[in-house]
Amino acid sequence: MGTVQVRQHRGTPCTRVREEQVRPLYAAAIAALEPQPGTRLLHVGCGTGTALALAAFTGADLAGLDPSPDLLAYARDRLPDADLRAAETTELPYDRGCFDQVMAFDAVQYAAAPAAAVAELARVTRPGGVVAIGLWHNWSGREASAFLSAVRGRVPTPPTDGPPVHDLFRLREVMVEAGLDVFASAEVTHRHDFASLDHAWESMTTSPNVARAIDVMGVEAAHEIFVANFATMQRADGSIQQEHLYQYALGRATS
Repeated sequence: MGTVQVRQHRGTPCTRVREEQVRPLYAAAIAALEPQPGTRLLHVGCGTGTALALAAFTGADLAGLDPSPDLLAYARDRLPDADLRAAETTELPYDRGCFDQVMAFDAVQYAAAPAAAVAELARVTRPGGVVAIGLWHNWSGREASAFLSAVRGRVPTPPTDGPPVHDLFRLREVMVEAGLDVFASAEVTHRHDFASLDHAWESMTTSPNVARAIDVMGVEAAHEIFVANFATMQRADGSIQQEHLYQYALGRATS
């Protein structure tokens, strides 16, 4: 395994890799929200604060929530004026309707109960306020999808409440179920260049599915499946090109 075994498969370094990779989705969703100075904006599942750092330039009043204290510690260094809290994303510690805008990404896509998670986003959004939810499309990047499908097939699937949110159609469904008036959606395509096979592996290990597989089968076995799908894609300089498709939708809170 060599250097791969030494690398963290979870935690702040890998999360930062993932967030930088998803930056085009964050930027598109924030541009669609158009927060203004003083807008009360919450990011549920804020991680190390990359999306909030982008929103900070709008002058919005920022808040973020994440279950990981380690990730929030990094976010607090970047955003000392933001209201950042450690809590589970399924039970938001906020009063009804206290935000103008709420955004979420992985917090919905990988939720065990996506409809309930979206209902919580809607609950803390004021009537007329907007919820933006984004996702990494499940068909994005042929090698990544093949790897993730292989990994999922090797580990027990955790119980979920309803179908997972892997595409825009299902995302719109759960938003409507939560009482949101979905009025816009869009796709964002982005080519990400990984400098090496190790960098691509770091990115893949930020997926909850991969983290679960590592816990069950061990990092060596998970990495073997990764190499089987990615090694042939290396270019002459050792880098790997990956095309990504992101999607997001905007819904207006009605109550």
